[in-house]
Amino acid sequence: MSVLTKNALLAVVNKRIESRYRRLLFVHKELAKLKPGTGDSSSIKPIPGESFEDFVFKQIDFSIYKKIDEEEFCLLYVEGLADYDDSFFQKNFAKSRPEICRIIRDAYIKESPYYLCKKPGLLLLSIMRTMHSSLDFAPLLDNIDFIGKEQLKEAVELLDGALISHNDGMETKLFKPTAQNRGKIPPNSLLCGTFYPLGKACTLSLVFFP
Repeated sequence: MSVLTKNALLAVVNKRIESRYRRLLFVHKELAKLKPGTGDSSSIKPIPGESFEDFVFKQIDFSIYKKIDEEEFCLLYVEGLADYDDSFFQKNFAKSRPEICRIIRDAYIKESPYYLCKKPGLLLLSIMRTMHSSLDFAPLLDNIDFIGKEQLKEAVELLDGALISHNDGMETKLFKPTAQNRGKIPPNSLLCGTFYPLGKACTLSLVFFP
């Protein structure tokens, strides 16, 4: 059994937190566009029976996927495949994770500092905008080679209180829910993170009891 260290954990977790933050920030920006000049999307709501993610999904401009910054492409659409579990890809696209990876890689060509779309299509656009806006994340510590189920609580202890800095100056704080701070956090949550997209606090459950 490998020995866990905080530095080794953060080397992996930093990118996963960054990709979650980028998606939250994108969703908040899309909603803010619906009330120009205010940046306040609190009164913009899906129609009855429509999920929040479907609502955001409909607002997205497809043209943004023609040319994607190299760093963002790798973070969200290559390494970012690990942000979702296998059932996510089957439910949304009726395809496996490797199939989705292959579709994305075949559709884009690297011309630094961008990735350019050479094979646009309805399936590709659906994949790109779903992965850009979906907040249906897999548990943060899933599929990390050096963390077994028996080490999950140890990993959570090491990450409790960690601050992850983002390029826009915002920070995400990781914390263990307690009786004092649990609020509406699900009771099976082991680790949470409070993000600040556009400066607005948004707390997500990140790790759950096995």
